[in-house]
Amino acid sequence: MHSICAHYVVNHGTDEQKRRFIPRMASGELIGAIGMTEPAAGSDLQGLKTRAIRDGDDYVINGSKIFITNGYLAGLIALVVKTRPAEGAKGTSIIMVETAGLAGFRVGRILDKMGMKSQDTAELFFEDVRVPAANLLGGVEDRGFIS
Repeated sequence: MHSICAHYVVNHGTDEQKRRFIPRMASGELIGAIGMTEPAAGSDLQGLKTRAIRDGDDYVINGSKIFITNGYLAGLIALVVKTRPAEGAKGTSIIMVETAGLAGFRVGRILDKMGMKSQDTAELFFEDVRVPAANLLGGVEDRGFIS
């Protein structure tokens, strides 16, 4: 199983999310990625700019990520977003984004790096990307990284 983001689903996902994503990652159907790092914030999660705003049964995502391992090949991204920016770390959520045929999602450059040549590292862009609210990891908004 490709496990780069599987543990997020196993440890924090709803039962339905586990049923949807874990077998497909275990079979190799889905390659996972973790979308945290951003151009202006680096790995400082307090400075994230990528937003996910609830709109009915969806979240609308806008922003970008950089230095994402498996970003080019990923079929599933554990995407770290701000759902309530004024709340700091508590306003941070993870949304599981399936990339196949996803309108508004774009992979940018594949970046050069030292070592680990078997895994790509890429830029990711999200422009008015709509993702079902059911993809909010754990089903609870604004948990940050506290379970």
